[in-house]
Amino acid sequence: AGAGLALAAAAFPARAIGGAAVGLPDVVELTPDNFAKQVEVPGTTFVEFYAPWCPFCQRLEPIWNELPNRLKEKGVDTKIARMNVDTYVDYGERFGVTGFPTLMLFKDGRPVGQKTGLTDMNTLMKYAGYRESGPLAALAGGAGAEMNLVLSGEQVQSAADELNELRRMINGEVDGDKASALAHIDALERLFAKRAL
Repeated sequence: AGAGLALAAAAFPARAIGGAAVGLPDVVELTPDNFAKQVEVPGTTFVEFYAPWCPFCQRLEPIWNELPNRLKEKGVDTKIARMNVDTYVDYGERFGVTGFPTLMLFKDGRPVGQKTGLTDMNTLMKYAGYRESGPLAALAGGAGAEMNLVLSGEQVQSAADELNELRRMINGEVDGDKASALAHIDALERLFAKRAL
């Protein structure tokens, strides 16, 4: 992934005017020096993993810059940050960034949701934790503003273990009956029951 990001950077250099390479006043610019202090802490942090040459990142920039102000107005305590993973390629690899921009929500230092691609302010507000109130909010239901759930390594390993045990039962390698197989399927369903935030 790192070589691909570097190759793409060479093909699309950062724009001099209005590009995403310019720092944003109310958005924390993450580096390896401050990442742990800003993200791996109690609370909620919403991070944009970007590349300065990316046209979608450039189009998102004014929206991302306004997001902290809009959240403050609504009383939502979510820190807004971003990281240039064209420069810090190892962070892009660490968090599985394969497209730009990748938006990732962290709660108490753990990634809990992600979405890749350009989006609008209302959707970003919902991702960051804002929920409308009032009589019309119940009708809206928040549909359309879901982030993909990010599974921990432990959850992925648990699912893999359940699948392997089920495979062994099907292949006759271990004793098991229909009830045992269903119990493994139930365990997997519980693990994946919450697919989106």
